Amino acid sequence: MTEEPARDDRAQAFPPLPARIAQVFFSPGALFDRLKVRPAWIGALVTLVVISLLANILVPEELIRQLVMEQLPDDAEPAQVASAMRLAGFFRYVGPVVLTPVLAAAVSGIVLLVWNLILGGEASFGQAMSVTAHTLFIPTLGGLLTIPLMIAANDATVALSLDLLLPGLDEESYAFQFLHGLNFFGLWACVVLGIGVSRLYSKTAARSAALALVSLYVIFKAASAALFG
Repeated sequence: MTEEPARDDRAQAFPPLPARIAQVFFSPGALFDRLKVRPAWIGALVTLVVISLLANILVPEELIRQLVMEQLPDDAEPAQVASAMRLAGFFRYVGPVVLTPVLAAAVSGIVLLVWNLILGGEASFGQAMSVTAHTLFIPTLGGLLTIPLMIAANDATVALSLDLLLPGLDEESYAFQFLHGLNFFGLWACVVLGIGVSRLYSKTAARSAALALVSLYVIFKAASAALFG
C-alpha cells in the first residue's frame, strides 16, 4: 500500500525541462542522479535544435556573407558567390536540425564506447543520451550569448576561446587556430559531462572522467586545426 504513493512522489518530483536546464549550470550532479533513474532526452534535444536555429537566425546576413567570402578565392565570380551563399543559407537552417541530434548521439556513443565496452560499465543509451543532451545546453547557450559579441565586432568568427588569453597571436598560425577552437563553454561542458559519467558509472570518479573528456576534446581540436585551420 505504501509503494504506489512513493512512486507517485518520485514522478512528481522529477523536474520539468526549464528546471533541468538550470540544474545543468548550478547542480548537475543532482540532475544526473535523476536522469540515471528516469532518462529523458527528447524534449531537451528538441529545445537544443530550437535554440540553435534561433542563434543562426540572429546572426546578421552580412556576417554570413563575410564568412562565405573569406572561404572563396579573391577572383570568385558572382555565380560562385551566389551558389556559396545558397549553400550557407541551407546549412544555416537545416544544419541545426541535422547536426544537433548527430552530435548528441556521437558524444553518447563515445561515452558508451569508453565506459561500457572498454571499462565494462552498464549504462544504457537512453541514460547516456539524457546526460549528453542536457550537457549540450552549456555550449548551445554559450553560442547564443556570443552573438552580440559577433555583431559588435562585425566578425562571425568571434568566440569565447582560449586564444583570448594570448591576444598577440598571428591569426594565421596553428597556435591561434588551435586555441581558437578550444571554447570556454566546450571545456565547461566536458567537465559537466564528466560529472554525468561519474553518476552513470559509480566506479568512475568525476575528476578522471572530466580529464578524459577534456583530453578527447583537446585532441579533436588539435587535429581539426591541423587539417582545416
